[in-house]
Amino acid sequence: MRKRSIKLAAIPMALALVAGACGSDSEDADSGDATDESTDDGGETDDGGDTADGGDAPEGDGEGLAGGYDAVDFFYLPPVGDEFGSPLLTAGTFAAAFSNDDETMQALEYLASPEYVTTRLNSGGAGFLSANSQVDVSEYPTPIDRAQVEILQSADVARFDGSDLMPGAVGAGTFWEAIVQITAEEATVAEAFADVQTSFAEIDQGSPATDCPAPDAGEADGVVNIFGPETEAELDAFRASMVPFTEATGIEVEIAGDQGFSEQIGVQVEGGSAPDIAIFPQPGRVVDFARNCDLVPLADNVVSAIEANFGGFADLGSVDGVLYGVPNKTDVKSLVWYAPGAFEEQGYSVPTTHDELVALMDQAVADGVSPLCIGIGSDASTGWPGTDWTEDYMLRLKGPEFYDQWVNNEIAFDDPEVIEVGEFWFDIWSNPDYVFGGLQNIGATSFRDQGQPLVDGNCLLHRQANFFANFFPDGVPVGPAS
Repeated sequence: MRKRSIKLAAIPMALALVAGACGSDSEDADSGDATDESTDDGGETDDGGDTADGGDAPEGDGEGLAGGYDAVDFFYLPPVGDEFGSPLLTAGTFAAAFSNDDETMQALEYLASPEYVTTRLNSGGAGFLSANSQVDVSEYPTPIDRAQVEILQSADVARFDGSDLMPGAVGAGTFWEAIVQITAEEATVAEAFADVQTSFAEIDQGSPATDCPAPDAGEADGVVNIFGPETEAELDAFRASMVPFTEATGIEVEIAGDQGFSEQIGVQVEGGSAPDIAIFPQPGRVVDFARNCDLVPLADNVVSAIEANFGGFADLGSVDGVLYGVPNKTDVKSLVWYAPGAFEEQGYSVPTTHDELVALMDQAVADGVSPLCIGIGSDASTGWPGTDWTEDYMLRLKGPEFYDQWVNNEIAFDDPEVIEVGEFWFDIWSNPDYVFGGLQNIGATSFRDQGQPLVDGNCLLHRQANFFANFFPDGVPVGPAS
């Protein structure tokens, strides 16, 4: 994979306030990402269920390719022009502290270290990606992991999933609803985005975290409690990765995981039984708890470790200019999945610019195949895949500074330039030749069900994050061969 110059830029969490437990696309299928999602990304960690309405994948009108492709791979979603480079959209989890004792901060410093990542990978961490730039790509166990981490480490601009950073009522509410309305042609992009702006304007952003009193030092008891969304194999790998920390410090680490983390953490905090450390699949929740004065700012030793190891990703864990979160798992969203066999058969090349992508789609149409498989169904989280399209093209068309202002609602959702981005991707979706099953089926088709038609040759491309690797048919090799 071609290496790009490393010059990461980050979006601070100060850009968001999440009210209540949101199921943003990072927890429903994203964050939960490849795990099925143990948390539904947008909740984007998904469960691999059926289509949103229980139906099958749509039938297409095109003749399709030969089909029966035995492997799939991905390429980086191409930039639009040269002005903003190749922006990377990411998602992931963050570790934040409810306790201020020295043992908790030692544990967080370890979580920010390359040693933690390496140990986790050696503990059965396939699918676990980290933005820690001090971990050599060769440490990752599979070719697909190595290729995706190379993208993380070589992106020239990176931003976190905007819907996960927006207030929950917007990012996991009216934004999702707008995508559904646009796709169903119940509203134009301008009308739907105006409704999102109305909901955004009604939200109280709260007081800055810097108004919180300085936390007490806290008393160490020899044990650090961690609570997060990981379960089963991921939880086992997490526990194993903390053993070297205990051996080196004598501090015991107790880790509990629950797929209902987003709801449970609020209950625990309100009941006075918060863990020492929580692993948040939605960074906007870190903003929420920080501004409520529940979280503890990271100690200097933890901040130094983050700055040394995460480069431009470091500020992703900040709230109002203060670091609260340590990047943990990181997901790569700006990917397009395809079957190399189909490209070889038709003589296609992987596009490196948006113009080349459009030319490829037009050639696919001429060859009798739908260029794209698109589905935004995700049960109660339906709509979130469309927010990813909006965010990816917001970065590519308007750039990172505009993106930051949009996420923070300093640029309104109904601003003409924001509407322009929505219309950009909708023009692609609404082209009757481009989408397998047509625009009318996008809302009723689960994003999880797009792997089979791609392998069958009914469509050529599917834009989706790294965790989509879990949703291809059994037995199909996924990712680079070596």
